[in-house]
Amino acid sequence: MGELIISRLGELNDYYLFYLKSKSSKDALLQMWGEELMSEESVFEVFTSYITAQPNRGGHKVMCLPWNDDPLAQETNLLKEELEKVNRRGILTINSQPNINGKPSSDPIVGWGPPGGYVFQKAYLEFFTSSENVTALLKVLKKYEPRVNYHIVDVKPTVVDPVSFMYWKDEAFALWIEQWAKLYEDESPSRMIIQYIHDNYYLVNLVDNDFPLDNCLWQVIDDMFELLDSPPENLG
Repeated sequence: MGELIISRLGELNDYYLFYLKSKSSKDALLQMWGEELMSEESVFEVFTSYITAQPNRGGHKVMCLPWNDDPLAQETNLLKEELEKVNRRGILTINSQPNINGKPSSDPIVGWGPPGGYVFQKAYLEFFTSSENVTALLKVLKKYEPRVNYHIVDVKPTVVDPVSFMYWKDEAFALWIEQWAKLYEDESPSRMIIQYIHDNYYLVNLVDNDFPLDNCLWQVIDDMFELLDSPPENLG
């Protein structure tokens, strides 16, 4: 798969290196993430409300997630429309960045580093998703090699296991339990839904290496859904 190299890997993933302690109270988290979850789709709705900054079905704005304790960053807002679409269908994004080709380091949205420089970065997407989606995604990704690098791992065995990705994999999965599941009583339906996602979903990251071109990662996801929506024998 090659090495995972993006311009701000350390900065983007600092939050994986420890369990976040949310600034919000338990009551506030329950209002944002659901007093009672009915299904995996209830979780999809929480992620989507976070992306859109629109109130959830209980009328509360989702201002944070276990992996992001602040509202959506300005840079991530550049991807808002695409992120909303994929989160609604169970691509539960926890990290993303747009491709940038030579923007000034002083740019108010994507600029970083000392003045007088330029920003170059690869499009990047990291998300949790179901094993069904991963099966289709792996078939689709064959069409995008070597342009797209990918790492895919579940909570126990791994599909692709580079050392760099494993540094934060355990923390990324643990946050489902440490921050979200523990809001609910043992054996409650809400806790069991989060436990199921923790136990069965995969953590995926995708990197589009051709940053001068338009970001192809949304097309990768579209191709995955197209394959899922096609006759079952296509997944064979």
